[in-house]
Amino acid sequence: MRQKLLFLICAALVLAGLWLVMKPAPVVNDTSETHAFYFAILEGSIPESMVIQLKLGDTAKLSFVSDKNAAVHIHGVEMHIVLEAGIKKDIEFVATQTGRFAIEVHVSEIQLGTIEVYPR
Repeated sequence: MRQKLLFLICAALVLAGLWLVMKPAPVVNDTSETHAFYFAILEGSIPESMVIQLKLGDTAKLSFVSDKNAAVHIHGVEMHIVLEAGIKKDIEFVATQTGRFAIEVHVSEIQLGTIEVYPR
């Protein structure tokens, strides 16, 4: 009985030591960047659809201005931006998940661009 208890204690100490030595280091995200983009919406769309490329942890600053009242929706980020004609609207968010996310004018469903978020 005493030998079994001593064996269990030694095994637990060895496993704890291995865990301390081999545990993954915390990820320090000191390389994140901020990217700014501008959308001028005329007649419900822009001349060319934009592709915004980010990495996890990056901050996106998006500015919108429209010649008409409009609403813009960013899928995946689940943002709904209401635009008043002629008034610039700024939004900011941090990329927290990888993938491709469409930016659309809400009613007309015209795509303004795509946000692509890649792993760091």
